[in-house]
Amino acid sequence: MLDALWRIMATRDLATAEHALRVQRLGVALAQEVGLDDELMAAVHAAAPLHDIGKLAIPDSLLHRPGPLSREEYAIVQQHAAMGADILGGIEGGAPLARIVRHHHENWDGTGYPDGLRGEAIPKGARILAVVDCYDALTSARPYRQPLAHAEALAMIVGGRESMYEPEILDAFVRVIQGFPRTSPVLTRDFPGGHPHQPQRVRVR
Repeated sequence: MLDALWRIMATRDLATAEHALRVQRLGVALAQEVGLDDELMAAVHAAAPLHDIGKLAIPDSLLHRPGPLSREEYAIVQQHAAMGADILGGIEGGAPLARIVRHHHENWDGTGYPDGLRGEAIPKGARILAVVDCYDALTSARPYRQPLAHAEALAMIVGGRESMYEPEILDAFVRVIQGFPRTSPVLTRDFPGGHPHQPQRVRVR
């Protein structure tokens, strides 16, 4: 079922599906660095390729618009996290994945969405995906901007320390990404079950 959902997403938007696989690969590496237990590691591994599954319900006219979105339009895009959680929550055994997907846009200081969770209240798997999702989004081409260089993207993410990202996880990410191949091919999955002048508030769709 999980593999089928990813394939549906790839049929709709291959770039988003490939982004999701890169997030999985980097997310698992970060989870290992942080020292997650096997159960949570499996949840991260399975949730990462589907963290944007809720975008199936978002109009392409918003996701692929080359220009900026209005406040109202961005609020619609933000709904993808909760929608993705609803999809995964309806699958047997999908509750742990749904929690990660729902909260992967929460911020450490409580300013994220959809629920404004703060600090330790954010599921740890979601805290991990928040960092790697943003990094890959920044370093990938999007309809509304060109990809950033690794150094620039990393500087923007580090600027979100204690506001967007848990410091411990951010420090682990910096260690991981320093030795991570930047041109690695997308790997086949094996399921186990912006605003540069404001780096701490980067928006990615």
